[in-house]
Amino acid sequence: MNPLMFRAPTLCLFVWMLVSPYAMTDGKNKTEVMKSNLSSMLDSLRGGSAEPKLNNEQLQLQQFSLTSNSIERTYYVHVPPTYTGKTAMPLVLAFHGAGGKARLMPRLTNLSKFADKHSFIVVYPEGLNARWNDGRGGKTAAEVEDVNFVSTMLDKLEKRFKIDTKRVYAAGVSNGGFFSQFLCINLPDKFAAVASVAATMEEHIYKNLKSPKPVPILFIMGDDDTIVPYEGGSIGVAGAIEDKSTRRAISAQNAVNYWVKADQCSDKPVISTLPDARPSDGTHVTRKIYSNGKNGSEVVFFIIKNGGHTWPSGWQYLPDAIVGLTSKAIDADQEIWSFFQRHHL
Repeated sequence: MNPLMFRAPTLCLFVWMLVSPYAMTDGKNKTEVMKSNLSSMLDSLRGGSAEPKLNNEQLQLQQFSLTSNSIERTYYVHVPPTYTGKTAMPLVLAFHGAGGKARLMPRLTNLSKFADKHSFIVVYPEGLNARWNDGRGGKTAAEVEDVNFVSTMLDKLEKRFKIDTKRVYAAGVSNGGFFSQFLCINLPDKFAAVASVAATMEEHIYKNLKSPKPVPILFIMGDDDTIVPYEGGSIGVAGAIEDKSTRRAISAQNAVNYWVKADQCSDKPVISTLPDARPSDGTHVTRKIYSNGKNGSEVVFFIIKNGGHTWPSGWQYLPDAIVGLTSKAIDADQEIWSFFQRHHL
């Protein structure tokens, strides 16, 4: 598989850097120039020009569609070679971020390859207009449409494949991470555990919604994430990914605290400093584990010092000047799956 097939957005950005005023700009101004010109590039991402050139068969994906609330929705399924249809397998739903595409998630996360090694089915749902309604408006019809889509999709997956319904999990990055949390608040009996990468929690959910039951959850958050700020605040890149005036998130620690309280975990975490990558990539990882929650739930929080808006050990999909560093100190797939394996309904 040629990785250049997935690098069109990044290559376009670097070509632009060579022929634009960026090339004659220094220091912090370079970052500002790059950010101010991201809008058109991200629009092309949303329009589909960043779709992998490989077809579904080459990506080892099966494409399915369904109708939810009179809207045709699409999702892609990766089935590991160990699947026979005789033994029920765990299921992981992986939700892309705003502006992302479902078919790019295998590249971003490496989850398909990881699923092959560890024998679980992974599904990549497609958001409407490259986004997920993640609860910023509450429980309006528009907000719950994506929840309804996922609920219908799960029903169809359980009929088509032999799924271990006690081991169904949700993981998401950025907007997909926000949505994964909103999803488990609305469908708490469907998911055994959730993982949220590069996402804290929308202010609206934090203030107005409560989880009806404990849900084990894992957070991975970079403290140098400028798109979803680690300390909370406006979400996005001004004038590009989101209008920063319309969306706000709470801090990573407050999002963790929300779930510690919801899961009735100990508020005194076990804190560990994990080994750095070799060679060092400039990131450092601290892990906090809040255990002893109701019904065996727990909250795990990985803090990536100097980490950006990225999936650890995944694809550096844009230059680090835009999205920050992708840490190699941990493998997000491994940490998420190890966490998921500890929990079932």
